[in-house]
Amino acid sequence: MDDHSHHMHHNHHSSMDSATTEIPHDHDHSMHSDHNMMDPVDNSMHSGHAMMSHMMSMAFHGGCNETILFTQWTISSTSGLFFSMVAIFALAIFYEGLKFYRERLFWKVYNNLQYRAVTENKNGTNGEAGDSRVVQPTMFSLDHLLQSFLHLIQVTISLMLMLIFMTYNTWLCLSVVFGAMVGYLLFGWKKSIVVDVTEHCH
Repeated sequence: MDDHSHHMHHNHHSSMDSATTEIPHDHDHSMHSDHNMMDPVDNSMHSGHAMMSHMMSMAFHGGCNETILFTQWTISSTSGLFFSMVAIFALAIFYEGLKFYRERLFWKVYNNLQYRAVTENKNGTNGEAGDSRVVQPTMFSLDHLLQSFLHLIQVTISLMLMLIFMTYNTWLCLSVVFGAMVGYLLFGWKKSIVVDVTEHCH
């Protein structure tokens, strides 16, 4: 009887020990499962930080994986990079041409308005000195409105070229600077003034 009681007591302790040993095992497993459930979030946050650090890179680099100005203008191939370079090159040439046209238009209007003499014969006789006055341009004249609209386009293109350069993609940067050089080659020699009165960001 004592052996039987001792055996039951031993079995009771064994079952309690196995139960107590199983509880931490289940607890650790649940914690491990919870940790695994959190891993995708951590991985996505890590990937987001890595992507942002790549996008904010402040060093010149090559390659053909770029997003240019708009999410729709995303390139990932050599052909896409080539056509983007051609478009940016043409845009830089157009910018230089627009600067030249604005200067030419400005001086044309200025020369037409400069000291336009209006002679009034005070005494009704010819040959007497008259009054001369300067014809001032108005804010809402057609010439000034046209200049204002062209100024808007010029500033917009200038900022776009600056943002393209700030991608730090070497090929796109070369497209900007060589386009500006060719544009100046085509239009700069026609300038009759020394001071560039319509220069903006570059």
